[in-house]
Amino acid sequence: MSAERCPICDSSDVARHRACRDRRKGLPGLWTFWECARCGVLFQSPVPSDEELQTLYANYSSEGDLQLALSAGSRHDLLRRLYHAVTGDVDPRDFVPAGPRDRVLDYGCGVAPHLVHFRSRGVNIAGAEITPSVVDAYRAAGFEVTRIQRLDQIPYPDREFDIIYLMQVFEHIPQPHEFLREVHRILKPGGALYAAVPNGCSLWRKVFGANWVSGWFAPFHVFAYSQEPVRVLAAAHGFDVVRSWSSTPESWFRLNMKAFLYQSNDRLDGMGRTWLDVAPVRTVFIAALRLIELFARQSDCLVVQLKRASPPSTPVSRPEIP
Repeated sequence: MSAERCPICDSSDVARHRACRDRRKGLPGLWTFWECARCGVLFQSPVPSDEELQTLYANYSSEGDLQLALSAGSRHDLLRRLYHAVTGDVDPRDFVPAGPRDRVLDYGCGVAPHLVHFRSRGVNIAGAEITPSVVDAYRAAGFEVTRIQRLDQIPYPDREFDIIYLMQVFEHIPQPHEFLREVHRILKPGGALYAAVPNGCSLWRKVFGANWVSGWFAPFHVFAYSQEPVRVLAAAHGFDVVRSWSSTPESWFRLNMKAFLYQSNDRLDGMGRTWLDVAPVRTVFIAALRLIELFARQSDCLVVQLKRASPPSTPVSRPEIP
């Protein structure tokens, strides 16, 4: 089977890049990634259907991992920012400028501490999540969280939000054009979209090859983006690129190292503690990463900030609000 056209720029100049198995959750099968010579995006083809994705994500996150108490990182902003500057972690609490007057959407909120953090600061924040048990747990605790039923529709009114952020979510979405039309519809004029994604142009993709499991997370990661395909998508749907930057979280590097060293292990996400996880080894990794990335142009996690500017290129239909 071949991919006939790029799903981002519609070029026919695409070629098979590699076949991947699921190294992180152990799902059986192989998934093929293709590369577009025009915009450089890497993408799965065939793309999983919405029904297949709902099945895959039914147990992707667990409500048992949800912490509703304010985390130490949310209680101590300066220490958190310093820690993340060292570890390379990408965290919206560090760069999303949400205040009490802002209406904010955390799309794909999962069990991360961000909803709790922003609500504690008086932000009018909502979440959207695909795992039913996680949605139920948030709602039981009084949070406004909507279940994602279709990935090409966001069930909120037009011009509802000042800020939308997606942390390691956009690469999971099989219809990026339809999704960005929806984001444009529900953002206010001048509103901001922040997205963090695995960087297809990362130095570490070239170093780890097939073991770059922070990016090659099939079947869940449908795309590996870089700056150019994001620019193409933004221009097509009425967004300006405000800024972009990249960083390599030490935890991502360590995961890729495990994939390289334990190549028969296809359940890396559930792997117990190894010698790679002890503090002295992690300290060496952090120091090496920060030194190497003084000279590397592209790191593992790409972060982009977009601004809603002009009308989208095609009309958008408004879904029913449940």
